[in-house]
Amino acid sequence: MKASPSPTKTRELVIQALYQKTISGDSNTKVLKELKQTQKNLNTDKVGQIVKDIKNLEQEFLETITKFSNIPSSRIGEIELSILYLALYEISLSQLDKPIIINEAIKLAKKFGQNSSHKFINAILDKTIKNSPVI
Repeated sequence: MKASPSPTKTRELVIQALYQKTISGDSNTKVLKELKQTQKNLNTDKVGQIVKDIKNLEQEFLETITKFSNIPSSRIGEIELSILYLALYEISLSQLDKPIIINEAIKLAKKFGQNSSHKFINAILDKTIKNSPVI
C-alpha cells in the first residue's frame, strides 16, 4: 500500500503540479500522470483532487489576487501564483485556521519562490482574509 504524503508534502506536490502545468501548458491529466510516475511510493490522489478543484476556481482566485495586488497578474511569478492558488483554495475550502494557511504559504514561498515573494504572498492573503466576507 502506498503511503499518504504529509500535509506539507501534499502542498509541495500541489505547488509543483500547478507550476508545471502553468509553464508547460500541459493538461491536468498529463501533469498528474507524470506526478504519479515520479512519486510511485506515495498516494497522490489527494494532490490530484486539489489540483482539479483549483482549476475550477482558478479564475475566481485570479480575480481575488488581482483585486489585492499592486502588481499586474501577468507580472506575478508562476510559482507565486501557484502558492496563492493553493492558499486561497485552503482558505475557502478547508477547516484549517487561516494563520496556519498563511504560515504554510509563506514557508512554501521561502522554499520555492523568489527572495521577497513571501512578503508579497503574506500581504495578498492578509488583505484577502480581512476584506472578503465569503472567505
